[in-house]
Amino acid sequence: MINENKKLDELTLSQWESLCDRCARCCYEKIDFNGRIFYTKKPCDQLDLKTGLCRVYTERDQVRSDCQRLTPGVVAAGILPADCPYVQHIENYEGPTMEEE
Repeated sequence: MINENKKLDELTLSQWESLCDRCARCCYEKIDFNGRIFYTKKPCDQLDLKTGLCRVYTERDQVRSDCQRLTPGVVAAGILPADCPYVQHIENYEGPTMEEE
């Protein structure tokens, strides 16, 4: 397998941002239970639910101290859904569990 983190590290900011498909699932609250990540149904208060975009994107980690910018290391940590474009090439990637309806 190609070292995907190395490949992601080589992207320009524009290329990195273009990977996002704007599903906004990463902007929902998550719970870490015994090392396993679970998504909740609660969106960030800065998420525009109609557009799927952050209202304060450029200042997001200043407005919300718990907002974590995506980096190759964060991507590899397993907090993104398994069908996210950022993780699609990570072998054996196991994404978080989504809260049942």
